[in-house]
Amino acid sequence: MRAAFVCWLANGMGWATELCGNGAGIVLKRAWGYFSGSWRPVIGGLVLVILVAALELALPWPVKWLVDSVFGSQPLPALVACLPGLGSGASPADAITAIALLVALLGVLHKVLSMWSQFLLIKAGNRVVCLLRMKTMQHVHRLPLAYHDRSRVGDLIYRACYDSYALQTLLSQVLVPVFSGICLAAGLVVVMLRIDVLLTLVTVATAPFFWINLKRFKHRIGEHSRRFHESESAIASQVQESLSSVRVIQAFSLEQARDDSMARQAGVSVEENLRKSVTELGFALGVGMLMSVGTAAVIWLGARGVVDGRLYLGDVLVFLAYLATLYVPIQSLSQGASAFHSASAQLKRVFELLDEPRAVADAPDAVVLANVRGALCFDHVSFAYEPGRPAIKEVSLEIAPGEVCALVGKSGSGKSTLASLLLRLYDPDEGSVRLDGHDLRSLNLSWLRRQVSIVFQEPLLFSATIAENIGLGMEGADRAGIEAAAKRAHAHAFITQLPDGYDTLLGERGVNLSGGQRQRLSIARAFLKDAPILVLDEPTSALDVETEGGILKALRELMDGRTVVIIAHRQSAIRNAERIVVIDEGRIVEAGTHEELIRAHGPYFRLHSADSGPVSS
Repeated sequence: MRAAFVCWLANGMGWATELCGNGAGIVLKRAWGYFSGSWRPVIGGLVLVILVAALELALPWPVKWLVDSVFGSQPLPALVACLPGLGSGASPADAITAIALLVALLGVLHKVLSMWSQFLLIKAGNRVVCLLRMKTMQHVHRLPLAYHDRSRVGDLIYRACYDSYALQTLLSQVLVPVFSGICLAAGLVVVMLRIDVLLTLVTVATAPFFWINLKRFKHRIGEHSRRFHESESAIASQVQESLSSVRVIQAFSLEQARDDSMARQAGVSVEENLRKSVTELGFALGVGMLMSVGTAAVIWLGARGVVDGRLYLGDVLVFLAYLATLYVPIQSLSQGASAFHSASAQLKRVFELLDEPRAVADAPDAVVLANVRGALCFDHVSFAYEPGRPAIKEVSLEIAPGEVCALVGKSGSGKSTLASLLLRLYDPDEGSVRLDGHDLRSLNLSWLRRQVSIVFQEPLLFSATIAENIGLGMEGADRAGIEAAAKRAHAHAFITQLPDGYDTLLGERGVNLSGGQRQRLSIARAFLKDAPILVLDEPTSALDVETEGGILKALRELMDGRTVVIIAHRQSAIRNAERIVVIDEGRIVEAGTHEELIRAHGPYFRLHSADSGPVSS
């Protein structure tokens, strides 16, 4: 309904059909839905636009009265003659003063209402941009990891932060000019017809040529705009990649190579922007030429009308003022079409992102378990990141409550995939993963992930204080609980030695801490979460032997009383596991205790020998 109303606004010069054709109307309708929470400032701004249009109609008339009535012999209209200083006994000096004051009053009122209208509409535009950005990021946070695996971070940043700003463009450069232009053009045409029908017909005769100009350029503008924003998105991706990998760049002396790559991409963006600008300038040139021809025709006919005695000089002056005013909304309508096709290209990129399906989501009847024992079961589970390339094949595995189970195997064998399925970062293609007998897909997703603590190989720390990083995801965690968790993780000592202690602000990803210190904070986070299930994903593989010893001590305390899944290849991390499961090419090839598997001289024995040298059974 709202989108139809907007299209109706543009219908005055056939503009709506162009605007809403070829899928653009779908974008407009969808974009307009974001304004539903900002109706008051939008409606208030549009009402003021109508008042501003009415004042624009009144602005030229004092000049006509001055020329035809003060300097000439034509009588003033009765309504005007009632104004102070313009009565029948008023002197020319008084009349000039009164008209000058009237011009000043109309001009000031016009500017005040115009500024007020712009403020309300800018306010509404900022709100909807914020809403779209937040909705986009909320959706991105919930997209499956498979989507993030194939997407560029810089591109997602550009779509969420910059392309979403096209909603503001849609309001300020499309809706408002269209609405204002139609109101003003309708009023101008009515008044111009009352002044002189012939001049009005000549003026309106240029409208089809504006339409032809729009038809000629609209698709090229949209296409060039899309390509330009895609090139800008590629630049954002390169910048993000370089900044996140600056240590690697400097370590391998890649500065010049990255500079050259950036220069090539920047060159592409410049070329695309130039093509977009040239197309828009060509469009504007056509509009300007039509305006010039129309104005010249009106001047010629108007002057002839004065010479022939058919028109007063004031009539021609008012008509020319109206003509200049009329060409403003015509130009605004044309530029609005250009702006729309540019904005729609950006909004399509945002909506493409919002249309990406959430592969992992809550079932309509998702439940929360009253108690969690921690029994895990993988029942004939198969999963592939890409069709035809299975990462897990027919895996069946049961882990008892409180059991410590280690998953070992070569890189790429599928160990971390099982952990991802346990967290429901992905859902299996076949089979099921169950917690205490319940398929994970039947459980509330947020609740499920609160039941699992995970310690990654590379701790995930944010640019926040140490206390905030430990309390991550634990709303309401107090300082006493945070410090207690840090002590259990053997992190309290080094934290208190920092300049601001627990209030020390970490750099991005915690780069101002050592690997062991970052890992202790990750363990402290798991202690604070106190979840019944613990996943340790290569928690010590990036640490030296001395640091690993301290971390293992903290991990053994953390594992106590929990169901634990350890993903590791270092023997020190898995030797004390109650059961070791060996995975190869997505399948379980053997399982048992460390001693049993060593005696079997199978795949585990070979992995152990490669890690620690010859082993005796």
